[in-house]
Amino acid sequence: MKKSLPIVLWVLVIVVGGFTFYVEWTRPKRPVVMESETDAQSTGAVLVDVPWKHLQHVPDFEMTNQDGQPFCYRDFAGQPMVVSFFFAGCPSICRDLNSQIKRLRDQLKDQDILFLSITVDPENDTVDVLERYAKDYEATVDQWVFATGKPYKVREIGEQIFRVVVDRDTHTDNILLIDRWGKYRDRFKWDDPYDMKRFVAVAKEVIAETEPPMESVVRTRNAMAGVEPRDWDTVPWIREFFLTSSAGDKVYSRDFTGETWIGSFFFTSCPGICIEQNNYLAGLQDRLKEHPARIVSITTDPSTDSPQVLGEYARKLGAKPDRWVFTTAGDETLTRRISSEFFRAAAGSSHHSSELFVVDRWGNLRGRFDWQQPKDEVRMFALIDQLNSEKVPPGSFSMVKPTPKPTSDSKDTDDE
Repeated sequence: MKKSLPIVLWVLVIVVGGFTFYVEWTRPKRPVVMESETDAQSTGAVLVDVPWKHLQHVPDFEMTNQDGQPFCYRDFAGQPMVVSFFFAGCPSICRDLNSQIKRLRDQLKDQDILFLSITVDPENDTVDVLERYAKDYEATVDQWVFATGKPYKVREIGEQIFRVVVDRDTHTDNILLIDRWGKYRDRFKWDDPYDMKRFVAVAKEVIAETEPPMESVVRTRNAMAGVEPRDWDTVPWIREFFLTSSAGDKVYSRDFTGETWIGSFFFTSCPGICIEQNNYLAGLQDRLKEHPARIVSITTDPSTDSPQVLGEYARKLGAKPDRWVFTTAGDETLTRRISSEFFRAAAGSSHHSSELFVVDRWGNLRGRFDWQQPKDEVRMFALIDQLNSEKVPPGSFSMVKPTPKPTSDSKDTDDE
């Protein structure tokens, strides 16, 4: 009896262990939770549904192609574009990446789409090097551009526009897609067969579009679209921003995609020109009926102008919520950055531009006007009508500036 006890115990161990394994194996699996969802999004590791309006708009940039000619993104406005990064001295992954791109180009032959490969090693990848490299893939500038530029420009394009790493040793190997409306639409893993099939499907969808999909939701790996940064200090240049309205609602600049809008700066305790300006805007909101545009006023004194304070201020002015919204960035430093980087104007808690800023349907600043000059209102209405009629983003444009003040007018109206 004593000799058989160990055998019984071993049998029990095996039975219990087998049962435990069975329970764990059949238990519904929980998804693997990454250390940070934002980190997963920033690397394109997840697919998410994003409103098309929230996708980044790609600003103009300039480089040099393999033929030694200037390459300007604005010259291809209205044409879908596929962007990737590589360097000619890379002996393995870059070669495989570009072989995959060649297959994609062949699948989309004669389609209205351009491939752009940007070197992350511009010091070594001269025009001559790129010309020889492009010939390896039978690439011509009308279909597939290999481009180089200043190192800091390459970093700006990668990090600021596409939010990807472009260091020589750790550059992204994702394939990036811009739609014909200038939106950074999606990113794809070149070595994932499923994602390559997805690329062809999305590319064909983008090529077939004849109208901006304003109200659409797209499934994309560009998952950082519409996500507010945890730390604005990590954003080198503000091209989008989040505000809080007097009603306490979040206001995202890209939510205005598809409509023209007018920006202004003020603060509620301003005893002088802000009162005059906002009394003018109170009348303007009605005159804008025939020239559809919303007014977005941003306080430069967020420490004082809470949503509640802004709400009372708006009520006294008779602001109509569907035409005129009062907002705060909640932080003075961020307010100054929004003013200087997006609107290209000065703004402090008691010192700010008193001009009106017109932003087009694509999120570009297109004009600035002096509300104190009657001629400027006429010019502003004309610009708004022009912008409302645009069907595609402009390749290039000139800024409409305020009418020069008469030399006899010594009053400074630009800033307080």
